[in-house]
Amino acid sequence: MNHAEQLDRGTPNYAVSLTFNPEILRVIAYISLIAMFIVGWLLTQNYVPIDPHDTAIYQLFGFNHSCNLLDHEPSRTVAAMMLPFWEIPFVLYIIFNFLRIHDAWREGKAPRYSFLVAACFMPVQLLLAVWFRIVFVWSPEISFLAHYLPYVGFQLLLFLIAFENALYFRAVNALPFNNSSKLAMAYLTLLTVVTALCITFGMSVALGTPILDTINNPGERLFFRSLSNLYFVLAVPVPLMVSWLEMKRSPDHTLTFA
Repeated sequence: MNHAEQLDRGTPNYAVSLTFNPEILRVIAYISLIAMFIVGWLLTQNYVPIDPHDTAIYQLFGFNHSCNLLDHEPSRTVAAMMLPFWEIPFVLYIIFNFLRIHDAWREGKAPRYSFLVAACFMPVQLLLAVWFRIVFVWSPEISFLAHYLPYVGFQLLLFLIAFENALYFRAVNALPFNNSSKLAMAYLTLLTVVTALCITFGMSVALGTPILDTINNPGERLFFRSLSNLYFVLAVPVPLMVSWLEMKRSPDHTLTFA
């Protein structure tokens, strides 16, 4: 069939078919994210001349959290250059994960509510993913609130992804660790509580009305610091492990663009 005949029949003259597991995109994104923070830590430790006790974050919290690894030159510029290696695969993951859930619902393999949740979450997830780059636009030394808001959005983004995936994998009986719903719900409950507390305590500091006195109270400082570290473990290494397991055991998905 020539090109003119194809146009007459209303059919496209090309088709692209991709067969892969969307989880590989999240694995690439999370490994890139961890690499970005590791490089930021190395550069901050060795090439940033600023006293760590004089940073805006330390003055507000009484300790330097992970954002400080990306805030000062040269780690700021290098981390910004590495950001696309996280951002691009993660944005693609959001899109393909939604398509996977949509196809499962359309084929009767997943309930309608899982599709509706994914449809509501996807635009928010995409915005929060691309807005994370604003942490490199506003320095915390100039405006901590403007610097901190995209980080809060990043925390919310990782939570939404975990929540959406827990619903989907539970619906299709594909949870890891022998499809343990109890373990999945325990993880999701803990992540919800930790995320809510981290955002609440952090934003109270950013708005100038701190709930915890992390400057003068060592116990409250240790509590918030431990909470922040726990959030990172729950939001990055645990989903990375789950994605790796899911990528190895679940079937690939075929997407056709015609």
